[in-house]
Amino acid sequence: MTDRHSIPKSGEKHYPCIDALRFLLASWVAMSHFGVFPLFAGVDASQKLGWLLSHGWSSMFYGLPAVIVFFVISGFCIHLPFRHFESLSIGKYYARRYTRILIPVAGALVICWLMGQKIQFWGQHSILWESVMWSLLCEEIYYLIYPLLLYLRQRLAWALIITPTMLLSVGLAATQPKAEGFHDLGPFKTAIILYPVWLLGCVLAERVDRLPALQSRRRILVSRLLAWFGCWAVCMLHFHSPIRYTQTCMWFGVLAYFWVKNEIAYGKVASSPKWMVWAGAWSYSLYLMHGPALETLRRLHVPFLGPLMNWVVTMTFVCAYSYIFYFLVERPSHQFAKRIRVRKSVKPKHAYVGPVNNFPESERIVASRKQLTEN
Repeated sequence: MTDRHSIPKSGEKHYPCIDALRFLLASWVAMSHFGVFPLFAGVDASQKLGWLLSHGWSSMFYGLPAVIVFFVISGFCIHLPFRHFESLSIGKYYARRYTRILIPVAGALVICWLMGQKIQFWGQHSILWESVMWSLLCEEIYYLIYPLLLYLRQRLAWALIITPTMLLSVGLAATQPKAEGFHDLGPFKTAIILYPVWLLGCVLAERVDRLPALQSRRRILVSRLLAWFGCWAVCMLHFHSPIRYTQTCMWFGVLAYFWVKNEIAYGKVASSPKWMVWAGAWSYSLYLMHGPALETLRRLHVPFLGPLMNWVVTMTFVCAYSYIFYFLVERPSHQFAKRIRVRKSVKPKHAYVGPVNNFPESERIVASRKQLTEN
């Protein structure tokens, strides 16, 4: 059944399905760190069938590809307010971005420090790189260069921007065959390899207003299945072949782009579960804090209650811990950041818009009138 409140009206910049996706992805990452639902707990792994069931089930939830989907969503959300080439107040843009992202990061670092973790910001063992924050570090690089990207986009078609970045990504990944993971590459090389994925989110932001609704439940289920299969393939190739995820994650990002696009299109006719939309509001805190939450629970020495109950207790504790962090730290930072207005009222005079079919609706009308006048 369609919920009219879940369908974004023209000009609105909030898509409930994106919030629901955020929670799903953050939960996926968290479960990859503390364990998936113990469906086959107690199965005799010494038997071939038992081993196949237990290992097969655990391999279905690999966290890294979920982070790659976050890159698509990040590009989408950053570019969405500027998809019609609104002018950008650069200083206020940086202030808003860093307020929104870095205050929760600082809060997470304080909690890690209070728990006795050694905090090292620079060097090979930086906590910003040897933790879930590695993806945030890459995103900070993308945020930093976004004003330049917006300047280029006003003058160039997407093909002229994305094609060189994809070639650079593939070429750089190919020159690093011995890298076991992104942590071996460092933040700048990793950011280059994954930049095309972030750019695809920007492309989606420009196309979202003209995106036709997806009314087929079968098609969205197939899209979700393909996304999961891509996630599983990245895992299998990384652990059971010479092809590491440093070589495959950019290509998985292309698949993730189509999945997110289909979810948005399907969200125009079907509402996302309200509890997932609500939880998506604090999914950033869940992503940041599930590690400290797990460590806190370990120090509490909770007695073993069986695989199922322990999983439920762990998941409940992690979610509660993350929500408290959201309420005390993330939400205030978000509310403060929203007060910083980053869009100017005057649009650039020279913005590349390509063929008439790529115009926003209002610009297509103006172009049509101009053509009739000239004729």
